[in-house]
Amino acid sequence: MDKKRSLKHHPLLTFIGSMNLAIVLLVMLAIASVIGTILKQNEAYASYVIKFGPFWFDVFRTLELYDVYSAIWFLAVLAFLLLSISACVWRNWAHFVRDMFSYQEHTHAAQLQKMGLSVQGARSEDSAQIRDEAQQLFKKTGFKCKVEHKDAGTLIAAKKGAGHRLGYFFTHIAIVIICLGALLDSNIKFKVQEWMGSVQAETRSIALTDVNPKANIAVDNNSFRGSVNIPEGKSADVVFLTFKEGYLVQKLPFTVQVVDFRVEHYDTGMPKSFESDIILNAPELAEPIKTTIYVNKPLYYKDYAIYQSSFGDGGSKVALRAWPLVSNQTNPSKLMGEVNRIISMNTPIGDYKLELNDYKTNNVIDLPEPDANGRKVKNLGPSVQFKVRDAQGQALEYENYLLAVERGGAWYQASKFRRSMAEDFQFLLLPLDEQQSLNRFMRFLAQLNDRQSMDAILNSAIENETDPVKREQLETQKRFMQQLINLFRLRGFDGIRGYLEQAVPEADKREQVFNQYLEIMTVAMQGLYLKTLEQEGPVVETNEAQRRFFADSIEAVNTLTAYGPPIFFEITSVDHREASGLQITKSPGKDVVYFGSLLLVIGTFLLFYVRPQRLWLLLQPQNDGSTQLIFAGKDGKDDKLLQPFFDHLTQQLQLASATIQGENS
Repeated sequence: MDKKRSLKHHPLLTFIGSMNLAIVLLVMLAIASVIGTILKQNEAYASYVIKFGPFWFDVFRTLELYDVYSAIWFLAVLAFLLLSISACVWRNWAHFVRDMFSYQEHTHAAQLQKMGLSVQGARSEDSAQIRDEAQQLFKKTGFKCKVEHKDAGTLIAAKKGAGHRLGYFFTHIAIVIICLGALLDSNIKFKVQEWMGSVQAETRSIALTDVNPKANIAVDNNSFRGSVNIPEGKSADVVFLTFKEGYLVQKLPFTVQVVDFRVEHYDTGMPKSFESDIILNAPELAEPIKTTIYVNKPLYYKDYAIYQSSFGDGGSKVALRAWPLVSNQTNPSKLMGEVNRIISMNTPIGDYKLELNDYKTNNVIDLPEPDANGRKVKNLGPSVQFKVRDAQGQALEYENYLLAVERGGAWYQASKFRRSMAEDFQFLLLPLDEQQSLNRFMRFLAQLNDRQSMDAILNSAIENETDPVKREQLETQKRFMQQLINLFRLRGFDGIRGYLEQAVPEADKREQVFNQYLEIMTVAMQGLYLKTLEQEGPVVETNEAQRRFFADSIEAVNTLTAYGPPIFFEITSVDHREASGLQITKSPGKDVVYFGSLLLVIGTFLLFYVRPQRLWLLLQPQNDGSTQLIFAGKDGKDDKLLQPFFDHLTQQLQLASATIQGENS
């Protein structure tokens, strides 16, 4: 017994079980939890580099802030907190239990007189009658009583609210249980494998069969949180875990099939709700589990939970026409592709890769002012997002719309493009003819690209001229117009302005010269445009729509100089296939944490709402048959809270009003 007592008071155990250490550890966990809440966890390293920059990325990575809840220091703090609380409970449980079951019936008269609530008096009745009366009174008010016979008299000890002590037990044990649950979910086994180098991230987008064996995680992994996109009608038995600069492939002991996926949208284009009909098949199941999951309604199976977290494209089939932008030919190439797949193209101007990334069913934009119907937004309809990558690996990002866009009574084929994620998208609007097609614009563009067509337009005036001097002047004008159009075709209006900055030193004259150049160039291009219209039929006089089409075409050609690869991809049709984004977690400590949390709530309730109260009534018989009384009370929180009730009992016991001795002394 002495050894046990000495062990409980050992300096090391005293330090480990001290309140100061527990508070420090709790504060550290609170700070870590705040970091884990503010800083999104387990993203790809590339996104953190973009967000914080190389310097702070390395600092945060060294501190393991990208996966706080599995960091070595976090697990160490968690383990020390568990040890500290356990030591505290072990050192104090016996004292708490004794205090909870004790009536403190050995309290002496001198101790009662020194209490904060204490009163003395005398009654003429004998002590047995007063004892029975007091016991009934105490029990009536919810107190449990114990009678102790002493040499100096009889002591009635009463208590209420002993469950308050359970609050200490429950809160401390709850923290221990929660820490145990957190350690179960921390996947220490996986951390050991990582330290040993047996786990390595896969960084390539390749087939599952080609994934690095070190990136494959076995079914017996204790805890994880991963995601997978499953197209309608398809199934999966793996999830992907974001890990450092790449991902890991986690094998599942079951298969999840997405039978159907449904999504509803608000008028703004934002998703309103989405849900999946899924089938879970496992070897140990007599029948597959068929259910519907949606946000906040997951499927639980053993230690696994399957959540509806997102949705995306499930490999939609896309039909395209690839229009050449620098050729004198107008025949587009027909292509068939699939979202999340790559199309390789060998063209006379180089090798390109078309990377189809996503299909969006809605594209809602804000309008500068409400339309005729009072709407402030407009849905541009579905679009396909893709990248075009050249042989050097440089890529431009595009988003082409399937439906024509109306603007001021005219119709356009819309496309957005940008060179990097840091830039904003720019719009390209290609005018459509009366048949809502790109044929007229592409024929006009082919005329601009065709040197012979240009010569045919410009040579007509030269051939009819017989004066050698004027003929030479027309030849000079022809070469200048060709150079001007070529410059515009390559660099647009900015190219012409750049040329004028060198050719015209006087800045105030450049705008005038630019307008002259524009008139000269417009005359030549109008001839090419009329030739384009004649291919559709005889032209007597152009109408307003045709003249607007010409102006829109010039603006489109100007934008094409920054468009990138000399190919325009027109989306002709899409066979939409949706995919359900599932998040699958394995959390064996979840139920343990839930139980600990429930225990913590109960313990907190007992601590704050159950007041431990004690009463003592000492009966001292006198020689004349009367009884001398000492009545005392004590509240575990504050004696002032017990004062009104104590005064009421004092009156019931026919004693004088109680006074707080501590204040009088």
